[in-house]
Amino acid sequence: MSPFKLLPQSVRHLGVSQLSYGIRVFIALCGAITMSLVTDRIDMVIPLFLGVIASALAETEDGWQGRLRALSITLVLFLVTAFGVQLLMSHPWAMGISIAVVAFSMSMGGALGRRYGQISQATLILAVYTMIGLNQATQAVPVWYEPALLTLGALWYGVLSVIWAALFVHIPLRQALATLYVEVGRYLKLKSRLFPLITSEAVDSLRLDLAQQHGQVVVALNKVRAILVSRIDSSPQNPRLGRYIQLYFIAQAIHERASSSHYDYADLAETFFHSDILFRIQRQLYEAGVSCEKIGEAVRSKQAIDLHDSEIAVAGLKKSMAYLAQNAVPVRGRLFRSLRQLSDNVVSLQQELDKARSLEDISLTDASQQIPQPPVNFRAILSQIVDQLTPKSQVFRHAVRMSIGLTCGYAIIQTTDISVGYWVMLTTLFVCLPTFGSTRKRLYERIVGTVVGLVLAWSLITLFPLDLIQLLIAVVAGVVFFLTRTHRYVLATSAITLMVICCFNQVSDGYDVILPRLFDTLIGSVISWLAVFFILPDWSYRQLPITFAEGLRRSSDYLRDLMGFYQAQAVSEQVYRHSRRRANNADALLTSTLVNMQQEPGHFRRDTELWQRLVIRSHTLFNYIAAFGAHREALIAQTSDPLLIAAGEYIVNSLTEVAQCLEDRSLVVDCTTEFEQLRAQLDECSTQENEQHYFVLSQLLSLLGQLEDIRKLTRELQIQVHGEAVTSKE
Repeated sequence: MSPFKLLPQSVRHLGVSQLSYGIRVFIALCGAITMSLVTDRIDMVIPLFLGVIASALAETEDGWQGRLRALSITLVLFLVTAFGVQLLMSHPWAMGISIAVVAFSMSMGGALGRRYGQISQATLILAVYTMIGLNQATQAVPVWYEPALLTLGALWYGVLSVIWAALFVHIPLRQALATLYVEVGRYLKLKSRLFPLITSEAVDSLRLDLAQQHGQVVVALNKVRAILVSRIDSSPQNPRLGRYIQLYFIAQAIHERASSSHYDYADLAETFFHSDILFRIQRQLYEAGVSCEKIGEAVRSKQAIDLHDSEIAVAGLKKSMAYLAQNAVPVRGRLFRSLRQLSDNVVSLQQELDKARSLEDISLTDASQQIPQPPVNFRAILSQIVDQLTPKSQVFRHAVRMSIGLTCGYAIIQTTDISVGYWVMLTTLFVCLPTFGSTRKRLYERIVGTVVGLVLAWSLITLFPLDLIQLLIAVVAGVVFFLTRTHRYVLATSAITLMVICCFNQVSDGYDVILPRLFDTLIGSVISWLAVFFILPDWSYRQLPITFAEGLRRSSDYLRDLMGFYQAQAVSEQVYRHSRRRANNADALLTSTLVNMQQEPGHFRRDTELWQRLVIRSHTLFNYIAAFGAHREALIAQTSDPLLIAAGEYIVNSLTEVAQCLEDRSLVVDCTTEFEQLRAQLDECSTQENEQHYFVLSQLLSLLGQLEDIRKLTRELQIQVHGEAVTSKE
C-alpha cells in the first residue's frame, strides 16, 4: 500500500503538490523566524514573512530552470518596486501617480498568460506590503532596510522552490494529470445519466451541467499542457516525461470520445425501450468515469491502475450488442447502426483506458511532436500586450479598474486618519477580480474570513501570551493559508488574518490592529465592489453575443478540418489538434460567460432562458462534431460522397454566417426552406447509402437539427433584444 493512502481523506484531497507547497512555506517561515531570533531582531519577522508570502504567490509550476528564470524576474521586480515605494512614501502626489501607472502596467501582465499574471499580481502585493511595513516602523531605519528584508524573504522562498523543483521534478505535473483524469471521470459519470433517456426538460438541464463540466475538463487540459510545455523546455532528456505526455494524449482521446454524441438519443431510447442495451451503456460510461478517477489517483500516488469494473461492464455491453445483432428486426435496422456506432465509441473509450494501464517510459522526441511550443521573443511578447490594449479586452478593463481602485484607496488613506490604512489597498488587490460574480463572491468570503480570523486571533493571543508560541501559530496559519487559498477562501482569509495579528503582536500591541483590520477590509471591499460595478463593467450579457460568435467560428473551423479527413485532404494531426483545442476553449468560455451572467444583479441577467437554450444547442453541436474526431480513422478510410461533402460545407458556412451576423448586428436569415430541401436530399440518400457513409450521414443530419435550432433561437434573440436596430439581410 502506498504511504499516500495512509493519509486522512481530507489531506489526500489536497494532493502531493499542495502538500509540498505547504511544506515549502513551513520551512521558509520557520527559517525567517530562526533568522530573527538568531540576530535578536524580532522586528525582522514581518518583512521576512511578507517577502516569503509574496514570493510564494508568484511561484510558477515550471521545472527548476523555468522557476529560476521566473525567480530572477520576480526578484528584480520586487527589488525595484520596494525601493520605489521607499523613496516615494514621503511624496504623496508622486506616489499616487506611480500607483496608478504601476497597477495598470502590472495588471496588463495578465495578457502574457497565467505565469506572468501571477508574478505581476505578487509584485503589486509586495508594493503594498512595503507600505504596511514602513507605516508600522517604530524606529528610523536605513533606506535599504525594508526593501532588502522583503527581497531577502522572497529570495529565501524562491531558492527553496527551485531546489524543490530540481529534487521533485514531476510532482506538479502528476497532480495536474490526476486532476485532469478526475474531471474527465466526472464528465463521464454525468453523461451516463443520459442513458436511458430522461424527460426533455431534464435533458436540457443535464446538458447544461455537462457543458459546465466540459469547461472544467478544458481548464484541466490547458493546465497540463502548459506544464508539459515548460517541462519539455527544461527536462528534454527525461524519459518519464514521455510517459506523462502519453497520459495527456490518452486523456484528450477519452475526453473527445466522452464528449461525442451519436444520433438522437430519444429515438434510440424509444426504439430499444425493451432492451437492456441503454442500461449497459449507462453502466459502462459510469464505470469508465470511475476508472478515470482511479487512473488519476494512481498517477498521483504511483499505484497500480485497477480497471476491473469497467472491463466487466464493457464485456456485458459487447454481449448485449451481439444478441441484438442476431435478433434485430427490420424496423430497427437503421437505428441499430447508430446504436452500434455509439457502442463502438464506448468500447474504444475502454481501449483508451487500457492504454493508460500499460504505458512505459519512452523517448521524449517520440511523444512530444504534437505539443508545439509557442515562440517566446520580445516581438511576440509586445504583440500579446498590444493586442490587449483595447476596452474590448477583459485584461485591459481589469487593469483600468485595478489602477483606479488602488489609487482611490491610497487617496482615502492620505486624506483620512485610518490606522494601518494600507490594508485597504491590500483588500482591493485580493478582492477585485475580473468579473462581477467572482468579485462579489470573494468580497463576502473576505469579510467573513476576516471576522472569523480576528475573533480567533484575539482568543489565541490572549490564551497564549508567549511570543514563541504566537510565532508558531503564525507559521501554522501561514501554511493553512497557502493550502486553502484556491478552494476554501474563507478559511484561507481567517488563517492569514490570524498570522498577521500574531506577527504584529511581536513588534507592537496586536489588539490595537484588530478593529483597523476589520474597517480597512470593509473599505477595501466597498472600493472593489464599486470598481467592478461602475468602471468598464464586464456585464456578461454584453459579452455573450461575441463569445457565442467566436464559439460558432471555432466549431466551424473544427468541422472543416474534420471534413478534410473525409475528403482525403492533407490535414496534419497538429493542425487538427490545434483546431480542436480552440473549439474546446471557445465552448468552455461560452459556458463560463453564461454562468457569470447568472451571478450578476437581476437587471443585468437578460434573456437568460434564451441564452441557456443557445448554450445547450451550441454545446450539443460541438458534441456531434467531436464524434467525427473520435472516428476520424474511419473518415480517412472511406471514399467521400459529393452530397455529404456539400452538406458539410453548408453547415460550416452557415455557422460562419451566423457568427458574422452576431458580430455585425445584422439579422440572421430564416433558412427553413433550405434546411428542408437539404434534409430531404439526405433522407433520400439514406435509403441507398453505403454502409461506410452512414455514420457521416447520421451525424450531418444531427448537426443540421442543432444548426436549425441555433439559427432560429439567434434570430429570435436578435429581434427580442434589438428590435428595429438590427438590419435585415433578407
